[in-house]
Amino acid sequence: MAFKWKLEYPITLFVICAFILSVYVQVFVGHIEPSIALFWTAASIFGVSSFYIDVPGFYNLWTVQLFTFINALAYLIMFTFVIAKFVNILSRIDMHTRDMKRKIDSMSDHVIVCGYGKVGKKACEILDDYTMAYVVVERDVKIIKLLREMNIPVVEGDATHSKVLKTAGIERAGGLIAALDNDTKNLYIALTARELNPTLLIASRAVSEEVVSKMHRAGAEIVVLPNMVAGIELGREMVEGF
Repeated sequence: MAFKWKLEYPITLFVICAFILSVYVQVFVGHIEPSIALFWTAASIFGVSSFYIDVPGFYNLWTVQLFTFINALAYLIMFTFVIAKFVNILSRIDMHTRDMKRKIDSMSDHVIVCGYGKVGKKACEILDDYTMAYVVVERDVKIIKLLREMNIPVVEGDATHSKVLKTAGIERAGGLIAALDNDTKNLYIALTARELNPTLLIASRAVSEEVVSKMHRAGAEIVVLPNMVAGIELGREMVEGF
């Protein structure tokens, strides 16, 4: 449903004009108190049917009868537009979700990157440099929104759950990178991924050296300790600088 957003301007103008004109006519033509005219107009335009003016003969005034119709029309137009706008947003979200699912379902020999923190993001940049297809598994809503805006395939959920990994195409994938900052979760991801795909190449991040051997036993061929790598690189740069 392609609803034109530019319609909100004339609709807003119409509602504002109806509101101002209604109050003006009630006060200066119908000789109604400004406060009563203001509240009645607001109630009639915004569909507050329970609002009642306890003034004798008020609803018999031709100005009130006229603007009851006009204000009801303004309310109907405004309500219809809001509903149409809401439906349009939902349809776009649903369409984007279907397109993303089709894209992921069509992938094979791709890489699944679990976590889009600093390490996961850098891994994705390297994959981009080598034009390797990948899917990101992420839980953070803000990061998911960013990835969708960047048109990067993303699956929302916990990468330790086999259902989420299956949605990311784990059975067809060629590799997996466990880039979370939690050794226990990365260990569980490696174990689950190996069960789902025995031929998968698994690379995992490790925070502690003590977990490296466990990562390998869980099925990770590659285990990297970012802190140790940074230390090695700093030492190498220092030696080469002398």
